Amino acid sequence: MRAKGLGEANRNFWLGVYNGILVNGGEAFFHSGLVLAPFLAALGAPAWAIGLIPTIRIGGWFLPQLFVASRLAHQPFKLPVYRRSSTVRVLSFAILTATVFAAGGRPGLIVVVTLLVLGVNAIAGGVGGVPFADVTAKVVPHYRLGTFWVLRNAIGGVLALMAGLVLSRVLDSGLPFPRDFGLVFLLGSTLMASAYLAFALVREPAGTPALREPMRAMLRRLPSVLRRDDSFRRYLRVRFLALAALLAEPFYAVHAITNLGAPVTSLGTFVVMATFASITVNFALRRHADRGRNVTVLQIALALLVAAPIAALTIDDPRAFGVVFALSAAGTSAMGIAAWNLLYAVSPAPERPLYVGVANSVLALPSLAPVAAGLAAGLIGFRPLFGLAALVAASSLAFSFRFVRLRELDRAALEQAAP
Repeated sequence: MRAKGLGEANRNFWLGVYNGILVNGGEAFFHSGLVLAPFLAALGAPAWAIGLIPTIRIGGWFLPQLFVASRLAHQPFKLPVYRRSSTVRVLSFAILTATVFAAGGRPGLIVVVTLLVLGVNAIAGGVGGVPFADVTAKVVPHYRLGTFWVLRNAIGGVLALMAGLVLSRVLDSGLPFPRDFGLVFLLGSTLMASAYLAFALVREPAGTPALREPMRAMLRRLPSVLRRDDSFRRYLRVRFLALAALLAEPFYAVHAITNLGAPVTSLGTFVVMATFASITVNFALRRHADRGRNVTVLQIALALLVAAPIAALTIDDPRAFGVVFALSAAGTSAMGIAAWNLLYAVSPAPERPLYVGVANSVLALPSLAPVAAGLAAGLIGFRPLFGLAALVAASSLAFSFRFVRLRELDRAALEQAAP
């Protein structure tokens, strides 16, 4: 019986890993800064519309999660909601791909459809985000979480490296624009659909349901949760600033192409460099994450996010500009490891959907920063935005040194999960 339980646990663990591998590969074809932003720029979209890309993708994903948490907290099984939301995401990717192929002579229509599809996809992803987080916490013990995220990101990074090479070949293949990007989106859609299927096959154990609570009652309880839980409040502050520091992310590639003279085909090279950096930082930080040192991982991530916009300010050679994407990708990847693990550590199991929903709803707000940055870019240019991003990231790093209690919670979660 024990062997059967271990077999089920390993099956669930690897399905989650396969999901992450395929998501990483698929995301290389839908990268906000390296694919979608140059794509909309080539269609003639204004800077504010390009700035909408991360706002839609990040904000749309975060925004619905408190509502979802109120609907799911009392349910012992969360995976059916993930399956339904994933179906919507697959359909949205299919609509985007079909539109690019069918409406090549109408760039304005493609811009509108792209933004609408990204919105639907992000909201559906947000609906699936709470069940994904809860199911992952149930099927992956805390002492394996570091390895879990690293395997997803590192092996997925290898797939993303291959995707970057394919991206370069497609964009240099002679296919007319926008059909070349249509093929890119088709490849990405196939990988993403496979990723969602993998996680949908997880066999979810029954969880500990919380009391059924209407959305209004949950909202009334939020101030007391934030007042009572100092570690959670500090976690939210650091994550809020870290996400706001990504305000310049959509404009790195546009700056490299329009101001530094980098060719469009260099986008594939930038993807490869970013992915290689992400793989490297995942392997370098795996042991720290597995051993309850996720605050240290978070601080390394924030230091990298400080370095990326500083590099964008100082590098004028388009051949060296890939360093910016490498630093940004490494920081974002390390943040992805630490942020989830610390959220699991700080949230009580019965209230995990509430904590996840609160965190992700609050974190929808800084996703508006790139829109404001896009509006400002037309007046002041890109370089002041890069300087502002560095300052915001530095403030997030400074606040992270107040995580004494969160370090203790991380170690306690590790000890509780120890076999």
